[in-house]
Amino acid sequence: MHRIMQFLKVPIALYSLTLFSCKTNDSIDTNNVFERAFKSDSLSYYFPPILNDTFERENPFYKDFKQRWYSSSLYSFKEPILYTKTDSEIIYRLLWLRSFHEPVCFTIKGNKGNYFLNAKTLDRQPAFNPTIEGKYTNTNEIIFDTIQKADRYALITFDTIKVLTSRQWKAIENYLTKLNFWNGPIDDPNSQGGTDGANWIIEGRKDKEYHFVDRRNDNGELIPLGKYLIKLSGINIEDDSIY
Repeated sequence: MHRIMQFLKVPIALYSLTLFSCKTNDSIDTNNVFERAFKSDSLSYYFPPILNDTFERENPFYKDFKQRWYSSSLYSFKEPILYTKTDSEIIYRLLWLRSFHEPVCFTIKGNKGNYFLNAKTLDRQPAFNPTIEGKYTNTNEIIFDTIQKADRYALITFDTIKVLTSRQWKAIENYLTKLNFWNGPIDDPNSQGGTDGANWIIEGRKDKEYHFVDRRNDNGELIPLGKYLIKLSGINIEDDSIY
């Protein structure tokens, strides 16, 4: 009898551990893990003033172009403003804006030893600059007579939350370490400009510190991290759409 009980100890212990693990995962309410935007954020800038234009634009409607662009997408994603937070939670957010495809947003968060990934897509790039409409006269002159306000509106078409393992979380942090994220320059030192392409914007909050980097056509620097997050999230994005 003693031998039988000794033999059963290991299976029983393993069963108990498995059952406990399942209960732990099931007890996590993923719906309340990620904070959402407030209605008052609808016209707010999502990034520190360092992203604001430092020069006068000929057309004032294009002032703070990047701020308006990035903020319109993050608000449509119902994302909160990170740089004003003062809590000690660890959170990273990657905003991926492409010329020919819908916006994508990945948010990764560590919370009391648990790790989560929220991945979302929009149906379109939200309008972020006023549209000026006009009409032509008989002499082919155009008279601007209507200004359509930017609505910052788009629909979320994909929204999933995944529970990550500590190994997956570590892999994400290793990608960021390779990028020298926390000490890297905000502006892209290798940017070659251009009108078509993709912007990758990564934000991070850790130990009550905030940093972000803004990369244009990243030349492969951020693509490995992007591909890893795509794989973890299950978003259906073809390789030829990753740029």
